Amino acid sequence: MKIHCIRTGTVVLKQALYSLTRPAGARALRILVDPRLTPPLPICCWLIEHPEGLIMVDTGELARASDPSFFYEDRDYRRLIKVAHAAAFSTKLSDEVGPQLARLGINARTDVRSVILTHLHCDHADGLKYFPNAHIMVSRAEFAQTHYAFPRTWPIWFRPTLVDYTDGAFGAFAACKRLTDAGDVLLVPTPGHTFGHQSVMIRSGDRWVCLAGDATHTEGQLSAGEPTGGVADVKTARATLATLSRHRAQLPLLYLPSHDPASPDKLAAWSK
Repeated sequence: MKIHCIRTGTVVLKQALYSLTRPAGARALRILVDPRLTPPLPICCWLIEHPEGLIMVDTGELARASDPSFFYEDRDYRRLIKVAHAAAFSTKLSDEVGPQLARLGINARTDVRSVILTHLHCDHADGLKYFPNAHIMVSRAEFAQTHYAFPRTWPIWFRPTLVDYTDGAFGAFAACKRLTDAGDVLLVPTPGHTFGHQSVMIRSGDRWVCLAGDATHTEGQLSAGEPTGGVADVKTARATLATLSRHRAQLPLLYLPSHDPASPDKLAAWSK
């Protein structure tokens, strides 16, 4: 089994969106007035080459997102921009997941068996258009209560399988969902960033990888137990980080958030 990190451009955030400010109730105002910006952060999605078939985790961003006017027709996005001016994307057509898979010799339309979405934010779900024939999975809670997702941008054929976690406990998690017959790729609920956020756990030998989506932006935030500023529910996010920390204490775990600049190099070092 092999895991590929596919970087579909970058995103720049306000610092107040990147890290939680106190008091949490003042987050919107702090984001609005904060002049500080992060450096460009990677937008990573992941390809798992598994003996049972190719699995994508998230689908990255599209070049259209580099033009903010594309989203202005969406009421929720207008509201987000008005409050936060929160995100600036930089993605070229050649950065999109389809062309990148093609450079690996993979046809996204025909070769990818499954697509797992950690959540429905645009920088994780916009590349769906490349996978019309894949089995697409979203958590039931995520699909029921979206948080700054933009259904207007979804493909008209998008009808995901809604995931419930019915396969019993896994480490510190009370429940999981097994995705392979071998039991070496699992989904676990990691809500907080969105109401139905989920993460992917992959076993390779006696080691585990966590493709963490936006459970945190960096591994350091997990170690500190501190959510990012852009969370749907702060209390739930803190509980998720506590569960992830307990889980990491039980099992050898490579933790890879999608926007951590260190994630691609950590995966490369782990894969050697």
